[in-house]
Amino acid sequence: MPAPGTRTVDVLDVSDLRFPGGTSHSIAEEIAAQARSGFSTGLISLNGPLVAKVSPVNRLIRSAVEAGRARLLVGRAPVRAKVVVVRHPAVLQHAAEQLPPVEADHVVIVANAAPYDIDGHEHYRPEAVHEIAKHRFGREPVWAPIGPLVRAAIEGRVPAEALAAADWVNIIDVDAWAVDRPGPAAARPVVGRHSRSSPQKWPADAATLRAVYPVDGSWTVRVLGGAGPVEHLLGELPESWEVFEFGAMPPRDFLASLDFFVYFHNPRWVEAFGRTILEALATGVPAILPPHFEPVFGDAAVYAEPSGVRRVVEELYADRDAYDAQVERARRAARERFGHEAHVARLEALIGPPSGPPDLEAPAPSGAAATRSRPRALFVSSNGAGMGHLTRLLAYAQRCVPDLEPHFFSLSQAAPVVGRFGHPYEYVPSATATGLEPARWHAYFATRLSATIERIHPSVVVFDGTWPYEGLGLVRRAYPGIGWVWSRRGMWRPGMNRDQLAKASWFDLVIEPGEFAAPADQGVTATAQAARVGPVTLLDRDDLDSRAEARAFLGLDPSAPLALVSLGAGNINDTSGDLGAVVAALRALEVEVCVTQPEIASAQGRVDDVHVVRDFPLSRRYRAFDLAVSATGYNSFHELLRFGVPTLFVPNRSTALDDQEGRARYAAAQGWAHTLDVVTVDQATPLLAALLEKGEPMVKHVADADPGNGAAEAARLLTGLVAEGQD
Repeated sequence: MPAPGTRTVDVLDVSDLRFPGGTSHSIAEEIAAQARSGFSTGLISLNGPLVAKVSPVNRLIRSAVEAGRARLLVGRAPVRAKVVVVRHPAVLQHAAEQLPPVEADHVVIVANAAPYDIDGHEHYRPEAVHEIAKHRFGREPVWAPIGPLVRAAIEGRVPAEALAAADWVNIIDVDAWAVDRPGPAAARPVVGRHSRSSPQKWPADAATLRAVYPVDGSWTVRVLGGAGPVEHLLGELPESWEVFEFGAMPPRDFLASLDFFVYFHNPRWVEAFGRTILEALATGVPAILPPHFEPVFGDAAVYAEPSGVRRVVEELYADRDAYDAQVERARRAARERFGHEAHVARLEALIGPPSGPPDLEAPAPSGAAATRSRPRALFVSSNGAGMGHLTRLLAYAQRCVPDLEPHFFSLSQAAPVVGRFGHPYEYVPSATATGLEPARWHAYFATRLSATIERIHPSVVVFDGTWPYEGLGLVRRAYPGIGWVWSRRGMWRPGMNRDQLAKASWFDLVIEPGEFAAPADQGVTATAQAARVGPVTLLDRDDLDSRAEARAFLGLDPSAPLALVSLGAGNINDTSGDLGAVVAALRALEVEVCVTQPEIASAQGRVDDVHVVRDFPLSRRYRAFDLAVSATGYNSFHELLRFGVPTLFVPNRSTALDDQEGRARYAAAQGWAHTLDVVTVDQATPLLAALLEKGEPMVKHVADADPGNGAAEAARLLTGLVAEGQD
């Protein structure tokens, strides 16, 4: 019998629970599998040497504790466990003195990394860890390598009889990671990877890097986890890449956006297992890996040397049957060899059956299969010329929290930006991006949207766009129990798109985001029925940085006069174009130029006095600028005026439906801004000079006409619609 006050569990996990990546994710998966099967779990966190800064317990493990699936054991009271599982030997070697008294029937040391890294630094000595475990737990430990390469690294350094016959492979909840995979649909392959931004996680030379992750734009290369080593190796990030920092979005949603997962690392690094590879396989995305992973993953992946990666990707991309077959092999292997059931079986073989009943409601640590605690909203954005549709929906979503749980389904290639706000998203290529004929694309869109609805079960679907797709109508009829909302911007060109208004009957609610230029709206929506709210912006005035903070963040001169120019691509030295004429006029006024378009970085000619600013939302930094020159799309028009930036508006005259000229003329007529339909240096110079001198008092008058940010009212309408549906 345990001594009084002893804490008793089936499984005691010992590790540094602050680890941000694979180690903590693996512990969280095992906690979920153990809870579902009735095994009780205790956790002891040791502050080891591998997490250098003060950090909290990993959020996935913290969620498991808060949900009651595991107990975080603190203090010196003794612990009794059927099995102690130590994850990462270095933690035990350097922090064992932090342990309370522990008694166990079995001790397993999971060697999830080789003793040394690519620089030859030895993080732990297996011989020393073995003796520490014997002393602390009173049992001869069993060493369980996480994969063949780690087995080879520790073999001979631990007693032969202590080396487990089978590897302690990572596990995953396959159902929680599953995604619908209709096959590659874009005009070029979307290839990606997910890992920490560490030199050991990337190829060591530029030739290998370019072979497996092309920099020429022939593929879309998408990276989650940062790409600092790439910048170091190449001198810059390729413009054709899409790079997101570690944790910027849920990995499952990132993997769902890929056609292929390609993972190559520094050849000197002993990759123990590859947690992110397993996550990719569970989503079914075909994985292309170096041959040394084959003993671990078998036919679940495809293997190639760097020079052969392009051939493998392009052959599978062109052969739908072969692609689908590889998807199925990946999913089958993930379930049979790495599923929760495999972990439960190895525990039962070691310690017998669980002590308690299964917790059938225990959610997956990824959150994808979590118990529903609040209704969900699915925000569907069309693929406009800019980011207006997506940003408007994000403005609603931010204000729906915590009443609704936002999810995004977007045709915009900018969809990953919502991941930075913590919202799951799914990117679906538009008809133009796929190259599909309209009838086929609408069917494809409807299939993808239906699959997403089946997976997340939203209470409301919100579409923002001026042309509701036929697929929306099909799906709407299939899911009548959901609330359907059309967020429909006004200011359509007079007489245009009248036939689309009839589609309002598909929706339970039509929300029209307001316009400062509403009195000038001559389009067909001006008199159409809708719930009208104030002009919508993602941010409010109080969200903006101060002038000093904004300039420091963007790396701009703290005192020089600065102009923001957002007119699209162009040559800054060609004064016959709008962009070149504006830049020339600003130079003449000795105003430094900041542009938002990355194309300027490769423009020919003089660029040393032109700054490229990239940020989202850039409006957070608007106080950095003394004036702006901008097109007159919905977002830029309302952000610049609401946030008090003196502006010269240059309407985009090539838009199919958006009446940018009407907006610009109205703002000029009110004395809020200046406008030019066609820019020349001679015309722009005096207007820009006037904005520098008198622009601030001009734009201040906008506040008199501003009813406030309509995003909050739109969010109230959405949550109200959901509440009505639940009554």
